[in-house]
Amino acid sequence: MGQHVTTGTEKTFVTWMGWLRLLAMLMVCVCHAGDPLMAFGTPGEKVWGEVYGSFVRPCVPLFVMLTGALILPVRETIGGMVKRRVTRVVWPFLIWTAVYAALPWLLHTLGVAQDTVQRVFFPFAAPLHTEAASIPRTFVLSLFQFNQYAVQLWYIYLLAGLYLFMPILSAWLREAPMRSKVAFLGLWGVSLLVWYWPLFLHAVLRTAWGAEFFADYAVRFLGAPTVSLSQLTAFESYPILGACDWNTFGGLYMFGGFVGYLVLGHVLKNVKLGLGRTLAVSLPLILVGYAAVLAGTHWAWTYPGGCTAKAAEFFWWYCSVPVAMMSAGMFLLIRRIAWAPGPVLALLKDFSACGFGVFCAHYVFVTGAFFLLRDLLPIPALVPAAAVSGLAVTWVIISALDRIPGVRKAIG
Repeated sequence: MGQHVTTGTEKTFVTWMGWLRLLAMLMVCVCHAGDPLMAFGTPGEKVWGEVYGSFVRPCVPLFVMLTGALILPVRETIGGMVKRRVTRVVWPFLIWTAVYAALPWLLHTLGVAQDTVQRVFFPFAAPLHTEAASIPRTFVLSLFQFNQYAVQLWYIYLLAGLYLFMPILSAWLREAPMRSKVAFLGLWGVSLLVWYWPLFLHAVLRTAWGAEFFADYAVRFLGAPTVSLSQLTAFESYPILGACDWNTFGGLYMFGGFVGYLVLGHVLKNVKLGLGRTLAVSLPLILVGYAAVLAGTHWAWTYPGGCTAKAAEFFWWYCSVPVAMMSAGMFLLIRRIAWAPGPVLALLKDFSACGFGVFCAHYVFVTGAFFLLRDLLPIPALVPAAAVSGLAVTWVIISALDRIPGVRKAIG
């Protein structure tokens, strides 16, 4: 998430950015509150996981867009970014990686059954290690990827990488006219469309015409004249735009990924629209994008014969057209909220100060809240209630810890 409290001037708190940061964090919590549902729920219960999970997919893109709006273009060199920003996320990352590596062992030592540790706190950890000897191994391995017990920490790698690229990107942004920035976003949009190439093949190879027209391609790259949905897990196996066995980088690779959200946030920050035009633009983007994500997700989860977990989340991936539509619409909409009453404004400022630590710590509190509330609330209310309560508890704890001298730098 965007770690800083202030705007690029490092002086002024911007209210709409505070709202956006809080909204994105709440959406992350909703996303993770649905994890136990998608892992262990009945088919009927998982439908609610699809409903909520599809709506909150802009959570991470909004964080990246906020970072772009907040600090681009930067003046630092790459070395300056390492010293000023990367190191500020590295230490909390190491601390929380160690905490989450030790947490399964700690819970088990305190008498929590291993099955309960798995189902309540770490529904997607496989295998789950609760022995003390596993802690150093988990910690070291997490430095190369991320702690399987703290899946949210994958974002720290992304954020550090974006920080390192910002000086290069900023040199162009300072000189580029708006037309060039829009052109970049257009090419980025095309790169998002390329994501659907495997899905297109899945559909077209099931027709007589498609099977004949793409026969050579299918045999050469897929090893068979057809492709099943389960094969969509190996997206790199569907080369396009110059990608091949010895080159995994297609022709639009350099325009792809989360860097597009950085530029999108930088551009949309300066877009001036009245309330009527904002609603006319943002609401269709949000509703159409959400409908596409939800419909695609439901299709994948209910596909005859089933599919792998990776294929089931095909429409949930952040760098895709409908998620980008939703993200842009929500960004424009929240940007209109330029005011908050005094007590709420104080809370927004507090969250902006401790939000990075909340992001790092929230996962077990949210999943724990889900299981504490699951027998008290119906499923439609359970997911948002677990998200809100888990976020609130995490916020209170991290805010209190941040007031201890020297702690904030350690935990974010």
